[in-house]
Amino acid sequence: IGSTVTGCSAGTGGGVVNAVFSGAVTLIGSTVTGCSSQYGGVVYSSSSGAVSLIGSTVRDCSADHGGVVYASSSESLSVAGVNFIDNSGSVASVLYLKGLTQSLCSSFCTEPQRSRISDSIIQPLHGGVTIQAINSPIDWDCSLGRWMPSEGALFGSISAPECYPCSAGYYE
Repeated sequence: IGSTVTGCSAGTGGGVVNAVFSGAVTLIGSTVTGCSSQYGGVVYSSSSGAVSLIGSTVRDCSADHGGVVYASSSESLSVAGVNFIDNSGSVASVLYLKGLTQSLCSSFCTEPQRSRISDSIIQPLHGGVTIQAINSPIDWDCSLGRWMPSEGALFGSISAPECYPCSAGYYE
């Protein structure tokens, strides 16, 4: 919470956080710059709790898969008020999401909580896939609709709540 992290690296998983069979991962009000790893330049999450990035800036981070986050077989992802600037990845420059579960919410709602992105800016360093989702549906705050199917790729820069059609052409 409220941290500044610069130049962290890891050989395989998560330049800053490597969460395997663990609880939730949360990054709040932080600035992360120049971190790298093979999977998840900032966060690697496998078979773990929910991943939350809130009110932070992530710049110049890189990974082969998921320049910022690589999440597989974990609970949902929540991104709110985050600026992703000049991050890169061979496969997905910002988010690589595979098989995220739809976590059950508290008694206040009736539907499972899917991954969610809101009030965020994504400006990748290079063209190509920005977000890769495999069996991981995403809810967006978007004037044209609210979700991306469970598989697809988003290319280029985005600013949520603005949105563009995903590769399958769906808005909602």
